[in-house]
Amino acid sequence: MDQFARTRQLLGTKSMEKIKNATVAVFGLGAVGSYATEAIARTGVGNLHLIDFDTVDASNINRQLYALNSTIGKEKAVLAYERVKDINLECNVDIHKTFINAQSLEDLLFEDIDVVVDAIDGLNSKINLIVGARQMNLSVISSMGAAGRTDISMIRTGDISETCVCPLARAVRQRLHRRGLYKGVKAVYSIEKPLNKQPFLTEDTQEALPDHGRSRPPIGTVSWIPGIFGLSIASEVINIITQTC
Repeated sequence: MDQFARTRQLLGTKSMEKIKNATVAVFGLGAVGSYATEAIARTGVGNLHLIDFDTVDASNINRQLYALNSTIGKEKAVLAYERVKDINLECNVDIHKTFINAQSLEDLLFEDIDVVVDAIDGLNSKINLIVGARQMNLSVISSMGAAGRTDISMIRTGDISETCVCPLARAVRQRLHRRGLYKGVKAVYSIEKPLNKQPFLTEDTQEALPDHGRSRPPIGTVSWIPGIFGLSIASEVINIITQTC
């Protein structure tokens, strides 16, 4: 039996052909990006570009799809590749184990990408990706802050200009405005005020990014919020791909 038969039954043959021929690039394969990639792959998208420089560590296990005790120390991009191919052997998957900056984007963005998924944590990398993609007139779906939230009913999807409450979204808007970009970027965000009820111990107050950017304090996170962010992103990806059907 066709593994995508039930999706085809719901979306229709024309939509499935578009999905099969589509190209999606997912930048960041952590909590949000791993779930977005999972749903995109299970929908039958035919071409995936997966980008992440990081490896799995124990602190990822509470929320990241690829993070298991057996995968600690392994590269997220490689794990994502293996999982996607196990879902859909016919999917063309390219992985890039690189940090996202203005220089690396020159080799990672191209006109044939139908949708760019921004699931990056770092603010500078996020802005560079969004601006670079929009300059090429590529569709972008960007994840705002999923950490520090617990209430799924507060998750929203809309243009970046519509975002509110989320501190990351505010910072993204401000930096995009400096680059002359005010709208035209789809965002998944939460209107729940972020919280951390348990302070981190002194030795845990900085989460290092080896060789890339500044260290930053970690934020408490649960499993279900990033997962729903990622699944919401996947829904928007498929809507964009099939919107003319």
